[in-house]
Amino acid sequence: MKRATSMMAGMLLAVLIAGGAAGTKSSAQSVSGEVFTVPFAFTADGHEVEPGTYEVRRDSSQFVMSIQNVKTGEKQLFPVRPESRPAVHQKGLLVFQQCGDRKSLSEFHVRGTSLYSATVTSGRKRNFEVESCSRPETLALASR
Repeated sequence: MKRATSMMAGMLLAVLIAGGAAGTKSSAQSVSGEVFTVPFAFTADGHEVEPGTYEVRRDSSQFVMSIQNVKTGEKQLFPVRPESRPAVHQKGLLVFQQCGDRKSLSEFHVRGTSLYSATVTSGRKRNFEVESCSRPETLALASR
């Protein structure tokens, strides 16, 4: 288990380094993000995110998602795994798992495609959340 965790951390570091090098290219090559107004606080990979307006995008890799506060410019990166579904959404979509007052980001769906990014949560965190919430609800939020 420890080996898998360190391999994942190594892959994420390599992706972030490659993303930094790719970031020097012109911004015209970057994929535009989706803008969401999120009226509640939530967590993403265990990090607290306050309510606000955010631009969410896959950042230079299909394995990294960025969430940038439109007002402050603060940007956070999160590991994700690419997935696809037969449904094609006309707007971008954020999907949260809700347990009581707690909301955790679980998916980011890209507008006009069947692609989405599923957030990667550590096994220990996932087990704790499953044990503490036997029936999580799903909450979806569309982009502007």
